[in-house]
Amino acid sequence: MRHDESKKESYHHGDLRRALIEGGLSLLAREGLAGFSLRALAQELGVSHAAPYRHFASREELLTEIVVESRGRFTQALRSSVEHSEAQGQEKLFVLGEAYVRFFLDNPEILSIFSILPGQLAAEGEGLKKIFSGCSDPDPDSAESRLMSDPAFMVLRQTASAFMNSFPGLSERDVLLGYWAKVHGLASILASQPNYFAPESLECGLKRVIRQAF
Repeated sequence: MRHDESKKESYHHGDLRRALIEGGLSLLAREGLAGFSLRALAQELGVSHAAPYRHFASREELLTEIVVESRGRFTQALRSSVEHSEAQGQEKLFVLGEAYVRFFLDNPEILSIFSILPGQLAAEGEGLKKIFSGCSDPDPDSAESRLMSDPAFMVLRQTASAFMNSFPGLSERDVLLGYWAKVHGLASILASQPNYFAPESLECGLKRVIRQAF
């Protein structure tokens, strides 16, 4: 049996929905929103143009599922890093930062949709608008409320609470923004420059930089 025939056969046994989500994420990161369609994805997966509609009623529905699942994976990675660590206080925050960077280095396609596409995706439809409303909501109080209740942001907020008093004169929002910007910036730079810390190991460089107060 040829490879493409084998692939189609596996989809008939219930793998197509998973393939659409994973393939859709890859296509979205690679081609952007303009190049994302169920037809293009079906062609890439080697299935009929009608096949994706057995699992997703529309392009927006698949996009929503991709974003929801990606955010869930990200939140779980952050939560697991602190739950399974014996670190305390500020060191636990550093462990969280390392997990943040590692997740996006392991999943650069998710970094792409989180960093570049939120505004575009929020304009795509009501489902995505709700997911990314914190990025596009004209009411700043409403946007802040949604951000503060975001599961991933809550992990950061709870972990950082142990050392808020170390920064007199700064509000909680200032401290959270500063640390968030630092680890997200590291993830973005290292995703595009994976050999930045060579010849030393990425782990050593990452640990050192995350623990410095700048």
